[in-house]
Amino acid sequence: MLIKPIVDIRNPRHMLEDEDVEDAKPHPIPIISIDLTIDTIDNMIIIPKTLSILQDQLPDMKPIGSVKIDYPELYQPLTTEESIEKEEEEYDEDVQLYNAIAAQRLKTRYPVTGIPILANGTTISLTIPHFVNTITYNILARALVKKFKPNQTWIVLSPCSMNNNQSINRLVIGQGVEQIYLPPLVESIPILKPPHTITGISAAIISQLNIMNESRVVGLVLNSEGQPGFEKSDNDAIIDACFVIGNILNIDDKEYMTRVSSSVRKFNGYSNSGMYI
Repeated sequence: MLIKPIVDIRNPRHMLEDEDVEDAKPHPIPIISIDLTIDTIDNMIIIPKTLSILQDQLPDMKPIGSVKIDYPELYQPLTTEESIEKEEEEYDEDVQLYNAIAAQRLKTRYPVTGIPILANGTTISLTIPHFVNTITYNILARALVKKFKPNQTWIVLSPCSMNNNQSINRLVIGQGVEQIYLPPLVESIPILKPPHTITGISAAIISQLNIMNESRVVGLVLNSEGQPGFEKSDNDAIIDACFVIGNILNIDDKEYMTRVSSSVRKFNGYSNSGMYI
């Protein structure tokens, strides 16, 4: 009896599609344009999308401009020569379908994004969405730091998975530079220490400010859990941050905190502890 070995490799039952390594290209560089209708800025608030509730409940915020993030190199029209060559090519349905899918993938991965700029008097606030293209955070941070020069304070919020049994910490930069005066409440917040880290737009903004030796920064780090860009912040941390922001901006912190607390309990429930698998 002769047993013939099986040399054919059976096809896997499940296949995950991914971009071909050979066709992989560098991330496109976004173009940032900022449209603003006011000149005087006292306080600048930067909030990641996961903490947008803190901006949504700020009183009397009105749109005064926008930030546009575009990828023009991805959508450049064909030249006359390229159009002629494309018309002369033999029509292939599979190729056309592949090109259409690839184009749609690019639009999904690198969409044209508009971010509204809101203001109450001389206080400006921006909520920055999550970007798949992480290069966008650095390019956007450079543009914002170059454009906005508040007279008083940068307030930058960031989620962080903290294991120090504290709901909120303060990130200090500009060591050796004359520090700004902070309200006693802000000074009493514990300082964030290693090995804790922050990511996303908050890290990019603070890095740019640190390069410029800018000490007028209040970095509020909220205890959170989850994957970077999709963190879920602790309810108590959100309430504490709300109280601190109200104290810095000299607004009616009781009304602001009541509105934020109501929204937090509505969307997050009374406990937001969860399991990530």
